[in-house]
Amino acid sequence: KQLSGELPVLKLPADKPRPQMPCFTGDAVEATADMMMQEKLKKLARENGVTLYMVLLAAYQALLARYSGEDDIIVGSAVAGRTHPSLEKVAGMFANTLVFRGYPQKEKSFRSFLEEIKEVTLGAFDHQEVPFEALVEKIGISRDGYRNPVF
Repeated sequence: KQLSGELPVLKLPADKPRPQMPCFTGDAVEATADMMMQEKLKKLARENGVTLYMVLLAAYQALLARYSGEDDIIVGSAVAGRTHPSLEKVAGMFANTLVFRGYPQKEKSFRSFLEEIKEVTLGAFDHQEVPFEALVEKIGISRDGYRNPVF
């Protein structure tokens, strides 16, 4: 249900045109949160009954909405994919991708949006055994050579 309807394509402002084929050259921007900021984030999480991951996901989606001017944001995140105890001692990669869709609208408070993200996140983790490729196939998204499907 989270991915029903038309899926948005994030249009961030850029300093040059998007390449026709993927190009993985780029740069990294590193930032750290000082202890005071970390404590404030943890307190926000505790007060709202959410995890720090949910707070950061909501903040990230709100930031993307602010930069893009859009209010329908889809983010993908990798998960370990080891949900069964029988897989604990098995060598290999079981990673999967989860999809989180949020609606960070300007008139919505951050706490209200955070509550929505909590529900979206819990729902995504409840369905994390569904392979991302199967999800893409089920939705019927046409592949685009220079974008990830869905997010």
